[in-house]
Amino acid sequence: MQDNRKQLPPPEMEPDTPLWRFALVFWKYPGIESTCLALQGKGWNVTQILGACWLTITGQKYSGHESDTVTEWRTHVTEPLRSARQFLPRHNPVTDRLRASIAANELEAERIELALTYQSLANTQQESAGMYGFEQLARINLQAAAPETVMDAKTGQLLDALTHGLMAFSAGAQGE
Repeated sequence: MQDNRKQLPPPEMEPDTPLWRFALVFWKYPGIESTCLALQGKGWNVTQILGACWLTITGQKYSGHESDTVTEWRTHVTEPLRSARQFLPRHNPVTDRLRASIAANELEAERIELALTYQSLANTQQESAGMYGFEQLARINLQAAAPETVMDAKTGQLLDALTHGLMAFSAGAQGE
């Protein structure tokens, strides 16, 4: 039987990308992880959030389009690993090692997902956003990453927090 699926990720792809390196540092910035996870709980995709933030930092406008390859990877690899990890109870001596192993694999799947996203953005993102101020560009990019066009007040507060966190992060990164 022949396997007609394309090979994901491409064997020549480098998983250590500028987007991954940005995500590692930005995720640790105060308030970013909790804000991103709160948005994820409201149906947002963290990869798209991080991509929108990275594009803001690099002065590019985000189209909001995600490649089918990224979606396919998330659906078949990242989300099932996350689901398995979340299914297992925390602090259970019987499943602690398994949960930790799945968590490590989930992180690697996310790294590959971000590499696929970076590859897609590098091939499709060409629009410079020089006409926008940083805060305006951050809001435009984050709204492009939104799963819906109408947002409730809590989502608006989370976007404000993420925008301000991104602005502070950017100011700190440029001051280094």
